[in-house]
Amino acid sequence: MRMPRKAALVGGTALALSAVLGACSTGSSSITTTASSASPPAPTATLARQAASEKGLVVYANVPNQYFQPVIAAFNKQYPAIKVQVTTLDDKTVFAKYEAEAAQGARTADLLVASAPAQWVEAERNGVPAPVTPAGLDAFPSWVNQGHGVYVMSAEPMLLGYNAKLLRPSEVPHTWAQLAADAKADPAKYRMVSYPISNTLDYAGFYGLHHILGSARTQSYTAALAPVTKTYSEGLDQLNQVLQGSASIAYMATGLTQAALRQYKGIAGYVFMQDATPLVPRAAAVTAKAASPASAQLFLDFLYSEAGQQALCRGGFEATMNGFRPQAGCTASLTSLATQVPAKSTYLVPIDQAVLDRQPSITAQWNKAFHR
Repeated sequence: MRMPRKAALVGGTALALSAVLGACSTGSSSITTTASSASPPAPTATLARQAASEKGLVVYANVPNQYFQPVIAAFNKQYPAIKVQVTTLDDKTVFAKYEAEAAQGARTADLLVASAPAQWVEAERNGVPAPVTPAGLDAFPSWVNQGHGVYVMSAEPMLLGYNAKLLRPSEVPHTWAQLAADAKADPAKYRMVSYPISNTLDYAGFYGLHHILGSARTQSYTAALAPVTKTYSEGLDQLNQVLQGSASIAYMATGLTQAALRQYKGIAGYVFMQDATPLVPRAAAVTAKAASPASAQLFLDFLYSEAGQQALCRGGFEATMNGFRPQAGCTASLTSLATQVPAKSTYLVPIDQAVLDRQPSITAQWNKAFHR
């Protein structure tokens, strides 16, 4: 089927965010983060002087340019002399490309941004992050600092997207329990798309489900969803299936879908699941082999400023500052999420060894349900 131009644009957005696409609990669950040996924040004036002799900022990120551009533009208002070059990559390639170049002594990324908790654990083990601390963290939840120089840039809720032409408001599930029940009761109506478990974002989301709902319920729901679900590694394919009506629902969709679907009011929409909304951390770190470390730390400092949080929200990222209030009408923030989802139903997947350790068993359970 030839895709309408409008659908193609949104599909392209989804492709970038998903293909190149989280401890803490915002509710009752708790996490522990490993104490960081990071240095205290460096004075801004010192960093600015050092940055003046550096040759731009290189970022490897799982962030589509159209989302990151408002953040870069706002950063350049404060630091116009720092040229920011962003290369969009999938999570695994963010780390692989950096580590290969760093090992060869080549110019490589000064800052990494990725959403894969398990890969961040391995990166920490490999000495990828530099031990730096951004300024301004006292205005954020303590879990923003995940230790070892890794910081949560955006705690993004996994959500459910739907085709508003195929499902009336009363037919849109708002819980995983209802989603599973609908899949069993009316498989023709509830045709679904999602990621395979090999996708780093999907695995993190399922880890969160196991934490919130328990393994038995998560496995039960997965078994009910598998027969009506087609999996696509690319967000492009998923979102276009929903927009075109080939599927009525996309579940375990990234939080950036909030921004992607804004222009499709009346055609498609999204909801947060009331019984379990995992939050996947899109984390950032200055690299140990950064050629422009001062520029990278200035950018990290900016992310944890009021101006940085407003820019992140405008771009579609989840602002995490305590008591955040948007200035431009954006809705992507934990402040907004707290008014829509019970605190006990949210959980930020940690950048922790436990996430890596459970990957084989959770993957095997998913594969069994999907006959993979």
